[in-house]
Amino acid sequence: MYLYEKKIVYLSLLENGLKKVSAGFVSVAREKDAFILDIHIKSEGIFFGRKYSLFLISDNGGIELGNVTGQHGRADAHRSFIVQNGIARFGEKEYKEEDIYGVLIRIDEQREISGYWQESENDGEKQKSQELSAADKDLEREKTSDKKISRKEVSIKSIPEKEIPAFLLQSAASDKWEQLQQCYKKVHPFGDERVFLSIEPKDFVVLQAPYQRLVNNSFLLHGFYNYRHMILGPDKELGNGEGNCFYLGVPGTYFEREKMVAIMFGFEGFECDGAVEIGKFGYYMRRVEL
Repeated sequence: MYLYEKKIVYLSLLENGLKKVSAGFVSVAREKDAFILDIHIKSEGIFFGRKYSLFLISDNGGIELGNVTGQHGRADAHRSFIVQNGIARFGEKEYKEEDIYGVLIRIDEQREISGYWQESENDGEKQKSQELSAADKDLEREKTSDKKISRKEVSIKSIPEKEIPAFLLQSAASDKWEQLQQCYKKVHPFGDERVFLSIEPKDFVVLQAPYQRLVNNSFLLHGFYNYRHMILGPDKELGNGEGNCFYLGVPGTYFEREKMVAIMFGFEGFECDGAVEIGKFGYYMRRVEL
């Protein structure tokens, strides 16, 4: 029986089944017998004062949860329902909780906004159509060193061999960092002498195998799709003097809510040019190994 569980699910705007842009998030909470959804949608070019149908997605079809009213590209909704002994009842119909796995807002015949908090046993293609939000299942199994946060592992997306730098197909050399600097663009994101590299998810082959799983971390992908880059580099300051610790940085702006989501997804802190302030651009950082 659930006592309390909470997770963040990112939403995507799909057009004809293909992801177009990120479209907000859903806070999914289980508290005693209550299943609670706090939905926050933001997507330019939609929501012009209309009402849109909101559904739970289940293996037994959609479960209508009323309407969402959008205005000026935004919509917010709060929904909850009772689950007892693993069963949710909607009218005369009963659904197993384990068969309810996502939320969907129908925009029109071609477009929808959706997100998933678990995989459907009957739908093996769901993760392909929802690249971002299905990836948050990497939260449960692994733990950060100083936070009691768990992450489920997911399979690593295959990377075409032609996209892998040639030297990485050979045995790694002791001066791997020096070689990487010859292959990737150098940046100074914090306005000082520290050198980082600008990379993309396809470049995660340069990381040790356990960290390549980050290619499916939905907080990381959310930041990448918003800013189209990430940073990688050594940092003695962040490593507390423990030699050259390598850190991966995901771009974003500093807000308390964003910080809490970052921690849930395994990130250790926020770094920017100068003092950290609310609304300031910078990078959410986490340690990795080359």
